[in-house]
Amino acid sequence: MVDPEGDGARPDVLVFGGPRGGGRPGRRWLRRLALPLALVAGAGVAVVVHAGRGTDPSGAPASRPSTVASSPPPIGQRTPSPDPVVTEVGRPLLGVTAGWELFGRGQDGVVRVQFARGRVTSTGVPPLASTGPVSFVAGRDWAVVRPLDVVPGYVVRDGQAARPLAGALGWMGPVLPGPDQTHLWAPVGSVEHPAMALVDSAGRPTGVSVPIPATMARFADPDGAGYLLLRGPGGVYDARPGSLRRITTGELLAAGPTRWLGLECDDRYRCATVVIDRDTRAHTAGGPVVEPGAGTGVISPDGTTAALREATGVHLVRLPGGADRRLAVPGNESFEHGSMVWSPDSRWLFVAGGNGRLYPVDAATGEVHALGAPLPPLTQLAIRKT
Repeated sequence: MVDPEGDGARPDVLVFGGPRGGGRPGRRWLRRLALPLALVAGAGVAVVVHAGRGTDPSGAPASRPSTVASSPPPIGQRTPSPDPVVTEVGRPLLGVTAGWELFGRGQDGVVRVQFARGRVTSTGVPPLASTGPVSFVAGRDWAVVRPLDVVPGYVVRDGQAARPLAGALGWMGPVLPGPDQTHLWAPVGSVEHPAMALVDSAGRPTGVSVPIPATMARFADPDGAGYLLLRGPGGVYDARPGSLRRITTGELLAAGPTRWLGLECDDRYRCATVVIDRDTRAHTAGGPVVEPGAGTGVISPDGTTAALREATGVHLVRLPGGADRRLAVPGNESFEHGSMVWSPDSRWLFVAGGNGRLYPVDAATGEVHALGAPLPPLTQLAIRKT
């Protein structure tokens, strides 16, 4: 690896193989799972090219032609680079000068996009021994890759090679973002008495946990503000330490730091979209009915826009008015969390398309922009706040 602060020599960049074929198990499949889960084998391919080569996410060729081995290593024998590999672009990406960062997970590794510095760091991750859903969470100086199954997961710390997860994180997933940049939620307990515990990136428990009632789905979802969503016969609940409060008796369409978007129906099945205030639980008419898509959508930090994903694409819904704008972004049928994330300033929506490309969307116009740096195929995204 070449030191990016060194003599100016061109660093290498790791480019990962494309996403696995076939669909992912959906949320309803997760509800039916019992612990522990069976081990299953994962697969993928990795190759190395030089920085500046490959294909831009917009589809346009990069400035230099790509040179790739004609015969990739057989599945199960690939050896991703163990060390981080840096690409310096030389200018801020998307004109962003704030310090927040975007993380992406591909089949064999993690990329870190530092917009203000114009830098992309790629770190190889060993192949996952699972074809099931994967959790991807970014924190203060780390990113965690944790399969749902009882197989190894990995932590990628800034500037370091991937290492196996330990402690409560070394058991199984899912893991979910915590209320700050230093903690995350991990499953603990037993099949009969499941719970989610707040731990640090080394898997050390903080002593804080949230039990999951026996009549609810065994796996939680992120609530958009660092806590948990639980689904049961009575609806969808916001779960925090010592608190369990119902959000809606209907379907939760999207979640964000300040609001939720739900779909509720009366006794005669007359349905309406509702915006639910996180603090007051007040329900406001959200506009035309929006059909539930693939997984829970994401609401911008400022609470003005919900991004919803369908098998055929992505669309933005203004809140609370309900004005709908479809985006020029391909669909993604995966139910994994993290296919869409908002920038902390609500200016950008980042989408991992079903084709593995990253789509930066200007929320004000709905226009898709080119990142301005080559990236490997990505399936999941996460944001690191400043």
